[in-house]
Amino acid sequence: MIKGKTTTTTVAGKKYKVWSDFIARGTFAENEAGEVKQISFSGYIKNDLTVRKAIQSAFQLDTFRK
Repeated sequence: MIKGKTTTTTVAGKKYKVWSDFIARGTFAENEAGEVKQISFSGYIKNDLTVRKAIQSAFQLDTFRK
């Protein structure tokens, strides 16, 4: 795994670490409990709103608002 820069964002009151993996060619997110899910499968996303929407979808949260 070759990671890009790790950033943090908040979705539904929970903090998530977000990074891109250059080997898997996707973007990943990790919640506070340590669960990692791939949120983008065919490229990289970095726009905050797009990242939060993808986290909401991957982790099946009710909302993506800060």
